Amino acid sequence: MHTIINWIKEFLILYLILTIIMQLAAAEQYKKYLRFLSGIILLVVLIRPALRLSGKEGDEIARSYEKFWDQMESFSKEAGSLKMQQNGYERQLYEDAVAANLTAQAQEQGILISQIQVTLTDDYKLQSVTVWLDAVYRQQYSSADKQMRTFLKEACDLNETQIFIY
Repeated sequence: MHTIINWIKEFLILYLILTIIMQLAAAEQYKKYLRFLSGIILLVVLIRPALRLSGKEGDEIARSYEKFWDQMESFSKEAGSLKMQQNGYERQLYEDAVAANLTAQAQEQGILISQIQVTLTDDYKLQSVTVWLDAVYRQQYSSADKQMRTFLKEACDLNETQIFIY
């Protein structure tokens, strides 16, 4: 009997608190959400004694809780992985665009390039530039390496350790 009285007190106190919150809700648009939430809370409070009697409340709730957090953790890991893939794809596109731009600028200077590879830092700043000069151009001009280094130092503000020419 004592358990039933405590359950009724708990239900009535919760009902009064939820009613007060409903009346104090500032915007009318939020009241429907508060009604829905309070209905669910009251329903759970009403059902708890029946769940206790069946002995399933603790086990079922604990399993549901663990399953929920496992799914949330899995979702969080997948979202992080997708974000990293997206960032890698964006960085690769940006690196390709910078390489194409440098190739065009070098050709305007009369420097022939076979291939160029640009590496960026996490904050999209130039980390290094690797250039493969055209073989014929390199044989014809002995100063081709020096000309390319000078161009990259001026155009990209790079130092010697960031420039690789082949």
